[in-house]
Formats: sequence, C-alpha cells, structure tokens
Amino acid sequence: MSTTNGAPAPAKGSPMLLVLFAVVLAPTFLIGYAVGAGSASVVGGFVAMYSLIAFLGGPLRADLRLAAALSPLLLFAAIVPRLLGEVSRPAAIGVIVVIVFVAALLPLRGPRFVTVGLGLGMVTLFAYGMALIGPAGPWQVVIAAVTGVATAVVLRVLLGIGDPSKATREKIADVLDADVPALTTAFDTWLADGRRRWLGIALGAASHYRLALHSAEAVQRAQQAEAADGELVALRTRAHELAERLRTKKPGPAPQAGAGEVTIGFGTEASAALDAVERAITERDTSRVSPADRLRTSVLRPSVRLRSIQVRHAVRTAFGLLLILVITSYLPAGDPLVATALLTTFGILQASWRETLNKARPRVIGLVGGAALAVVIILVVPAPYLPVVALTALVVALWNMMSRPAVAYTFMVVVTVGFNTSLRHTDPVHTLVEYAVLTLIAALIGVLVGFAVVPGLRPEPLRQRIVAARAKTEQALRAMTGPDRAEALALHRAAAQARAELTPDREQLDDDQLAELDRFRAALRDLSMLGTTAALGRTSDTERLRAALDEAPAPADGETPAGLESIVAGLADQVRTSEAQLLAALPDR
Repeated sequence: MSTTNGAPAPAKGSPMLLVLFAVVLAPTFLIGYAVGAGSASVVGGFVAMYSLIAFLGGPLRADLRLAAALSPLLLFAAIVPRLLGEVSRPAAIGVIVVIVFVAALLPLRGPRFVTVGLGLGMVTLFAYGMALIGPAGPWQVVIAAVTGVATAVVLRVLLGIGDPSKATREKIADVLDADVPALTTAFDTWLADGRRRWLGIALGAASHYRLALHSAEAVQRAQQAEAADGELVALRTRAHELAERLRTKKPGPAPQAGAGEVTIGFGTEASAALDAVERAITERDTSRVSPADRLRTSVLRPSVRLRSIQVRHAVRTAFGLLLILVITSYLPAGDPLVATALLTTFGILQASWRETLNKARPRVIGLVGGAALAVVIILVVPAPYLPVVALTALVVALWNMMSRPAVAYTFMVVVTVGFNTSLRHTDPVHTLVEYAVLTLIAALIGVLVGFAVVPGLRPEPLRQRIVAARAKTEQALRAMTGPDRAEALALHRAAAQARAELTPDREQLDDDQLAELDRFRAALRDLSMLGTTAALGRTSDTERLRAALDEAPAPADGETPAGLESIVAGLADQVRTSEAQLLAALPDR
C-alpha cells in the first residue's frame, strides 16, 4: 500500500500478539497450576499458543479434524524429547531432528499446513529447551502439555463457533478482490469445509471472473483504450462489493443497480461471471457437491522428491537444528537461552537463501541495537527496576513483531537480559554476550552452513524450471482433452510439482524479476484451474482448450473467439510472454 504521493506508508504495529499472549498464556498458566503442573505450567502455556497457531487457518470443521489428528503428535513432541533428554541427550536430539524434518515437510500437503509445520516445530523446540524456574517432575510436564493442547482446542472452538465457515467464505471472496488470488487454497478450503454447492458455484464463477478480467486488462493495454478504464473500475468495484457480501455471514439485500453496459473485450464474460457469483450468494444452496478426493489428492499435492524445494528445505532445517542442538548441549543444564537459540535457528531457516537472509537480517540488526540498549539499561537502571523495564520491552517487542521485526528483536534483547537477570539472578553481561553469540551462530547456520552443506540437493537452474513448469502445465491440460484420465492426473501431479519449485535458489533476482516470477506462477495456476474445471466433465470446454493452448497468430479484425477459448488463449499467451521476459533476464546457467 502506498500513499498518494507514491511513498510507502509507514508500517504500523499490531496488538495481535499481545492479545494472543493474554488470551492463551494466562488461562493456561492458571489451569496448569490448578491441576498440579507446577513450574511446568509455563511450558503448557507456550504449548497452547503454538498449538493454536497450528489449529488456526481454516474453517472450524476442518480445523477440528486437523486438531484431532495432530494433537497426539503435538503431545509427543512436547513431552518425549524433554523427558528423554534427562536420560539420554543424544537420543532426545535424534527425536527432535526427526520431528523438525516432518514439520518442514508438512507444507507439501498444501498451504494450510504451513502454520501446522510452524506450530509443531515451535512446540517441539520450546518444550525441550525451556528452562524452568523451579523443579518439575515428569508427570508435571505431561500434565502441562496436555493442558496446553486441550486449551488450544477449546480456544479454537470458541473462536470459530459463531461462524464456522468464515474462513472458507473469506478465501473465496479473496479470489474476487485480492491482488494475488489463491485459487488452489480457496478450492482446498472449500473441499475441507463440506463442499457446499453455493460456495463451489461462487468459487468457480469468481475464478472465471479473474481470468476474464486479466484478459480484459490485456486487451485494454494492447489497444491503449483509455475509455475502457471506467468499465474495468466498475467491474472491480462490483467484484469488491460482492466479495464483501460473500464475507458476511448474513448479507443484506443485493443492490438494485444493474451492472451497466460493458463494451471492452472479455468484459461481458467478466460481468456474466459476477452475475453467477451474485446468484450463488442470493440463493445459497447449502446442499453438498459430490466429493472429488482422487482429483484433489492428485492435482493439489505435489509428490515428495529428493530434489524438490520443500524436501531440500526439510533436510536443511533438520541439519541446522542438529548443529544448534549439539552446540547448545555443551551449555550448562537449565541454561535459559537454549530455547532462544533453537527457536531463532528454526525461524531463520527458509526454503530459499533470499528468504533466509530476510529472516536473519532483522535479527542481526536487532542484536546490535538491542545490545547497545541493554548496556545502557544495565548501567543506568537499578536492578530492582529491571523486571518493569523488561516487561515494557516485551510489550513493545510484541507490538512491532509483525510490522517492524528489527525493532521487535532490539527490545527482545532487553527482555532476555532483564528477565534472566531479575528472575534467574544471572550476570547481565554474561547473559548479553551469550545471547549475542548464540544469535550469530543461528544466523550463520541458517544463511551459510545450511546452504553450503546441502549443495547436492539443489534443483536445476531457475530458467530450466521455468521452461519445465510451463511445458508440464500445458502438457497436463492437453492430456485432459484425451480419454486417459489416469495419465492426465499423473501429468497434473508433475505439473503441480514443477510449479511448486519456481522459487529462486542461487539466483539473485531483483524486485522486478521477482514480481514477474509471481505473475508467471499466477498465470500457470490460472491455466491449471481451467484444466481442473475441464477434468470435472465440461466436455465442451476441452475441445476449445486444445486449440487455445497452441500458439497461433492474432485473429483478424472482426474475429472474436469464443469466451473460454479466448480466456485460455490469452492466459497461454501471457505465460509465454512472461516466460520470455524471465529467460531474457536470467543467466544461461
């Protein structure tokens, strides 16, 4: 978002994490102490918070099914490594590495499982590394973990019981008015939420609207038709109004004003798609659509291959955590900074080097600024006031964590030094030095060691993956026009895998190239969505699909191709154009 003069709007803090702390941690602490968890209640509190992160993200029905399946694994991750570490630390490290590897692989099941993997990994590392202020027996750890997971489930029910399908409607509404619509995420969410017919119709019509709108914008740019700007704005305005009605649990009556006359190319198709969305919202047919589980499994979930982006990330994450676990094993038992080192390493490690660097940079900047601030506080603030300073710093850190992470990590240094000095009676200088060393080690592991040690698993150069993704997507769509459905599904799996690997690895792309890569991915996803529609039985579309995918000369004046054919042809041309621009900018190898 930008301001009117073109300058980016300043990032603003958010109370979301503060609210999360208050709503999740405080009740879990109290319940934990009430049921006998003792000092281990702090572990239960953070288990509850990280478990809730894993349970949130979809409609209530799907999230509760996920919670039922995931809760045993979360309990195992919160209990076994910590208790096993008291008997055999190497065995505990081995279990943690396996759990983290599994957590890093979970996003292969779909975008919904990104937060699931994050929550599972953080539960494991925090429960293992958290140093308790007082003694806690094995059963107290078990009670704390069970209390944490149970509290997270109860909170998930309370957060969603008033509107169980809110997440589904929001994701479908985003297809109408979001800058980058996540069609596959919306489709997957709809499937998980009971496949209500009216939402399925709205999703299908919304996807056709976005495709038609893309084509209309392309026509407008090609013809330099400034007069069409008003029509495009009217279409977007109407789409936004419908999206808001879709997000509302009980929408008001539809506006009486008509859609208006549309003359720009593809504008009629876009307007008709919006009409279909409006009819679906008005009628709200809540009957269920027959499931298509085999198609969902084959198309939306890429296969697990050794050279895939996510598998390489999982191997790198497991290796990085193994290193930091071994390093921290030499620290004294009960060292309060072990959990900090583990979570920092886990947070820095990302699928690409650029993303990893972006995660490491604010932590290093915050370390420098926080160290300087902590030194001033140590010299100026009397020891009895350190808890107040640390609590204030915690509020500032949580407020800025999402929008200004460098500021947040600056104050987290003060939080660490202040609380450990006042509550655990550690030397502040020693705590600050240890914090700095462990943070730098975590950054080094994430940015350099992980990417240097896993070179054999690197994918092909990005330009080759771009060509392969386009070719496999078109091949899969052409196969849908034939009689062999099994072959089509296998090709769709390969195409989904190829699109999932369109992430820069060693390539250094500037912002314009990254934006072009995003457009390329989005266009491929749109093509795949039309192919999915054809696979569900729309035979009249499959005949046009074959011709539309072939590169052909532009139609003569006065020739207007049919609606779906023209949309697919425009998208295929957009994919080829974007591919050519990317290949021209990337090195040959």
